[in-house]
Amino acid sequence: MQLARSLTRWALSAAALGSLALIGIRAADLEALATLHAASGSEGQARGYVLSRLGNTARVDNTGSVHIRFGSGAPHTLLVAGLDEPGYVVSGITEEGYLHLKRLAEPAPHYEFDSFFRAQPARVTMHGGGWLYGVAAAPSVHFDSDRGYRSGAADQLYFDAGASSESDARAAGIRVLDFVTREKEFQRLGPDRVTAPWISSRAGAAVLLQLAGGMKGKPPSQGAVTLAFVTHQYFYNQGLVRAIESAKPDRVVMLSYGGGPRAEIAPSPGGASQLAQTLVEQARAREFGIERGSGERLSFGPFGTDQVWEHPDQSAIITFGVENSGTPVEVVRPRRLAEVAALLAGLCGIELASLDELAAALAAPPAKRPAEPAAPAGMTPFVSLVRELTAIPGVSEGEAPVRQAISRLLPEWARERASEDEKGNLVVRLGRAGSPETVFIAHMDEIGFKVSRIASDGELQVESLGGGATDLFSWRPIVAHGAKGAVAGIMTRHGTVDAGAATADEAAALGIEVGMKLSVPKKFRPLLGRRATVRSFDDRVGCAALIAALRAMDPKSFRGLAGGPPVWIVFSVEEEVGLRGAGAIAEAHNVRRVYPIDSFVTSDSPVESKRFANARLGGGFVFRAIDNSGIAPREVVEQIARLAAANNIPFQFGVTAGGNDGSRFVRYGAVNIPLGWPMRYSHSPGEVIDLRDAEALEAIVRALIEQELGQGWPEISQ
Repeated sequence: MQLARSLTRWALSAAALGSLALIGIRAADLEALATLHAASGSEGQARGYVLSRLGNTARVDNTGSVHIRFGSGAPHTLLVAGLDEPGYVVSGITEEGYLHLKRLAEPAPHYEFDSFFRAQPARVTMHGGGWLYGVAAAPSVHFDSDRGYRSGAADQLYFDAGASSESDARAAGIRVLDFVTREKEFQRLGPDRVTAPWISSRAGAAVLLQLAGGMKGKPPSQGAVTLAFVTHQYFYNQGLVRAIESAKPDRVVMLSYGGGPRAEIAPSPGGASQLAQTLVEQARAREFGIERGSGERLSFGPFGTDQVWEHPDQSAIITFGVENSGTPVEVVRPRRLAEVAALLAGLCGIELASLDELAAALAAPPAKRPAEPAAPAGMTPFVSLVRELTAIPGVSEGEAPVRQAISRLLPEWARERASEDEKGNLVVRLGRAGSPETVFIAHMDEIGFKVSRIASDGELQVESLGGGATDLFSWRPIVAHGAKGAVAGIMTRHGTVDAGAATADEAAALGIEVGMKLSVPKKFRPLLGRRATVRSFDDRVGCAALIAALRAMDPKSFRGLAGGPPVWIVFSVEEEVGLRGAGAIAEAHNVRRVYPIDSFVTSDSPVESKRFANARLGGGFVFRAIDNSGIAPREVVEQIARLAAANNIPFQFGVTAGGNDGSRFVRYGAVNIPLGWPMRYSHSPGEVIDLRDAEALEAIVRALIEQELGQGWPEISQ
């Protein structure tokens, strides 16, 4: 019943939306502001949005803060909210093209702040407003490293925009003093909560814009009101200091970021505040969920002072009640923001819409979302295929969506030869009928999670599927895939997921049950040159290589396709959880040669030892000669090298960690011939590859399939 009431409260009728427009309230400010990129010192995007909403009467001061004044006389009330978010400034560029970073958040909003960027999609904003995608480097989970990102050491913080050298980075326009911020994902959790990275940083600005809308229609009746949208709230509060000095107000209310899960009104640092007490009493009288708090000491820098409040007795700081405060998945309740807006409207003597209308307006989606960037340069048909496959969720034991997509993407003649086996593998049978002599195999699954328990409060306990590091996926959005469709949620530090349900019954109503799979939201992002990042390159690149090779074959002209030796193209299941799909085929058939097509986990990264696995991005496909699951015969390595050279396909040899599907066939007599492409930050949300290597992989796979269906190879003695 409570869920139904909440849903009803959020459902605005057309008439209600019309009434909001009449009194100057505009929907969608919260999401629009929360998804902008504006680190401290680089607030241009947020400032531009606010100015577009306020009009020509607003002014910008020397700190880049925006001010607008309504009404006249006394008392003069200053309402302050921030524009910026915590981020980094580029402090150097290495010879290899990585960016050194210096944090722009003093003090940090969370003790694990630096780790929140490791292996996560981010962007660098350059002087003039242009920007590029990138990933903060992190050690691979496959290597026996000390996982240094846990400590968040600043000297291990690198940003990878895809540059291959310092000159490459500079040619793209990257300079020292550019700014780096996390990519933004705004989500609704259940009926009355929203989340985005450090959303409390902009929640106050969204509230002030609602107040500005009300005051445009009718000036405040209680003196003058200045609204200040200030810069540098995370970096010593320079915008706040300037706003107070400039306005000379009689009273000040600051809408602060962070705080705890309870919305609070606190005095400014320095003692008691009559204004804070008055606001607390008004909140209680109106039965708002805002309580009195002690407040937190604001930082004004190593050479600053706390004595910025000219009238401490008439100063107050309000926080909104933030869950997961200081993290990339801060959660706020739009209704609580509406209560703060109503409280301040009463203080200033203006009228706003009802709380229900305000809450709905604040949480409403924008009418028009930002356009996606144009397709990157070099978007070949093969790269488009990779991009399409990586977008599909397919956690181990839940590969059906990927299998369906692959079947659809096969050429018609190959689709006629394809079937799903008892294990769930998709098999395309080429050559003569019968058991395969040769198998080419790539796995459809990706790492992810599954629900192991649903608590009485609706919280989900999850366990990893496929060896992903839980800490690389903590504090970020996640999607549960159930019988009733996808359910958005967030994962916290302890391997728990908040999917917006307040009880186990509400979770069940959403279709959530024990055993259901969870995946990380994904988006293909182009980097510099021909590089790109997205979760699940492993092993959708391998699947794409097999599909592209089949597409390139002409069944009418290639005589070995039907009459040659039996060759199977296999898209396998459950590789990440024990090579199970491959194991089923290996046990059932006497295979002579197997070609597993999978990633090569490279140490081509600033945070890895180069003692092994140092295959260079851009150097071509990799013959994965040795990994933790086996050693390929050297004679076979040389055979592949000669074939690649004859076809002008760039290649590398490599020794790396991890295992592959082909290892399951060795015990039954097969020669295992693993092929891959170098990939940074494996099994993380920000895997990085060079697309030229993937294209080289596709070329060698096509040549090998034709070789196996045609003249074949001489027998190898192991």
